[in-house]
Amino acid sequence: SVADFDLNYFWHWSKFTDYVQCVLTFTGVTGYITYLWLDSSLFVETLGFLAVFTEAMLGVPQLYRNYHNRSTEGMSVKMVLMWTSGDTFKTVYFILNQAPFQFSICGLLQVFVDIAILLQVYLYSSYPQKPASHPAHPASAKAL
Repeated sequence: SVADFDLNYFWHWSKFTDYVQCVLTFTGVTGYITYLWLDSSLFVETLGFLAVFTEAMLGVPQLYRNYHNRSTEGMSVKMVLMWTSGDTFKTVYFILNQAPFQFSICGLLQVFVDIAILLQVYLYSSYPQKPASHPAHPASAKAL
């Protein structure tokens, strides 16, 4: 449908088959472009950088959401601690093994974002928390 091409409705597919068709088309086109440009070191390095940079930015939506809500309500602190430890070990590995520069930089960026989220947990713990927008379940009442 026409809404499938409107950016205001991006990922709001009218039919599941349209979504599958989009993903398959994207995969096919990008796979073919990659095949054609595989001998270009500039293309391969750019693609690799975009991959590690995208991974490095995974925590930014959570960081922004926490900032916007002035709350870390509903966020798993244990998960962020695991992210932080994994990202720290990975970054130390990159640095010690002299991995390409973009790996170390993106690893440091990941650790920075993780620490910023943990700082939000500390800072927003003194703010009055907003009530949860979802119904409370007895099993979810456990403290983190």
